[in-house]
Amino acid sequence: MEIRRFGPGNRRIEREAGAIGVASALLHAGANAHITEIALSDRAALGPVRSPNDGLLIVIEGGGWLALADERQRVASGEAVALPAGVERLLATDGVPLRAILVEFTSAHALEQSVGE
Repeated sequence: MEIRRFGPGNRRIEREAGAIGVASALLHAGANAHITEIALSDRAALGPVRSPNDGLLIVIEGGGWLALADERQRVASGEAVALPAGVERLLATDGVPLRAILVEFTSAHALEQSVGE
């Protein structure tokens, strides 16, 4: 059994371009999916980025907003958003921290199964 720790004290600061006030902890990197906890401080941004993989953003604490291509929508705790492959994404906060689980699938079939259940 392997236990992966996440949350405060177990995240690393994101240093890639477009990441301001973002920390993350990789929970799983497998053949079908990568699962990462991400935490944005109260005035933070992640992106814009473009992933070759479909994804699912599961907001577990706080809130902010998510821009996909030309659409911008508020997101809050208890919501999950499907993220299509190849579309520019920007996640940001404007006064409230946000904590989420990001699942990136390596196949389109996996996303259809997770959202359609």
